[in-house]
Amino acid sequence: MRRIALVLAALAAAALGAPGVARAQERTLSFTTGPISVPGYSVVQQPLSAKSPAVDGHVVGMDAEVVDAAGRVQGRDRVMLHHIVFAKVGVPDYTCGGFTQRFFAEGEERLALALPRGYGYPNRATDRWALLYMLMNHRPETLKGYIRYRVRYVTGEALTPVKPVWLDVRNCAGLDPVFDVPGGGKSFSTFTKTADFTMPESGRLVAGGGHLHGGGIRLELRNATCGTRPFESRPTWGGPKPRPLLHEPGPTKMSAFRSTMGIPVVKGQKLRLAAIYENHAPHTRVMGIMLLFLVPDAVSGCKAAARLDIDLGRPSAPPAFSMPLPRAPRGPVSKALSTWVGDFRYGAERVSIRRGSTFTWRFVGSFAHDVTVVGGPEGFSAPWTQRGTFRHRFTKPGTYRLFCSLHPAKMVQQITVR
Repeated sequence: MRRIALVLAALAAAALGAPGVARAQERTLSFTTGPISVPGYSVVQQPLSAKSPAVDGHVVGMDAEVVDAAGRVQGRDRVMLHHIVFAKVGVPDYTCGGFTQRFFAEGEERLALALPRGYGYPNRATDRWALLYMLMNHRPETLKGYIRYRVRYVTGEALTPVKPVWLDVRNCAGLDPVFDVPGGGKSFSTFTKTADFTMPESGRLVAGGGHLHGGGIRLELRNATCGTRPFESRPTWGGPKPRPLLHEPGPTKMSAFRSTMGIPVVKGQKLRLAAIYENHAPHTRVMGIMLLFLVPDAVSGCKAAARLDIDLGRPSAPPAFSMPLPRAPRGPVSKALSTWVGDFRYGAERVSIRRGSTFTWRFVGSFAHDVTVVGGPEGFSAPWTQRGTFRHRFTKPGTYRLFCSLHPAKMVQQITVR
């Protein structure tokens, strides 16, 4: 009997403490950044190094929030998480190459990562993570926010590894991959922007979801080679509350899918991402992004996808909304065809020009600024910049309301085209 007890004790010790033996376990790990100061009615964006799990394992789920110093989640009327992107440093991105692999993102729609059971994103104890955030302060006073992200992490279990596939209609375009919907179309007209990606290997897409901005109708994943449309991500809308000053109200949810069988794709097939927006009104600085997760596998031909488990939400048409300027433009009316853009103001805030004129903005500040139409006959925007010029030819008469998307409460302009 004593011998049996000793054997059992030895086996227990080996199972619990022996090197190289791990017990399968799923934990939710919580990480919080330091304080991030956001000036009143302003937007801040910055890359940061990010803490990662310090043990070999697999990410099976992930979400992010902005909290205050006490850990309370901040609402949309305070410091809002407009979007955040996580990347693994030193690993090439699936669709853009380079040295950072984008593997998770979340925006205003709060699209948390949730992989199907048995699948995981592999991560080593030595892997380094980074994040890029954009925060918006919807209050007049400076506020501090902390980004808290939670990682559902599995150790000691051999999960099927997935690869993140980042599709973007403005892919590989830097830190601000936006485009403009010009507007001016008839009621119910649409504007579509697409981008193609040729699959370098075969496999199954087992999870995915999308990101759109205000005015978005849907985001389509198309297999252009097979002539199919295996998935659509559709927005759920909340409403313009709180009263937006920084951007057009975005979706509160985007539909996502999970599937253990997945969407089959074959090496050489062309995936096409299509961002579809309503085009009656202009929508500036919008996006069209879909993050998918691929399991490499032997697949051939154009095969139909198995039934997808779709978290649909309550999709509907985007609400009609007229974006206001945070304040009225000031100063005399200028008839010049150019102005300077300095730190936190435009040289001429009120401008009157003839139809067909080309207007020039000269950037001379020590901080990055832009020019963004928030209302008018046609939508357009300039990229963030500190130096250089931006020109636009005005072909449609009317009143154009503009601001700097980074400092909208301070930098406004109105151009009347007669």
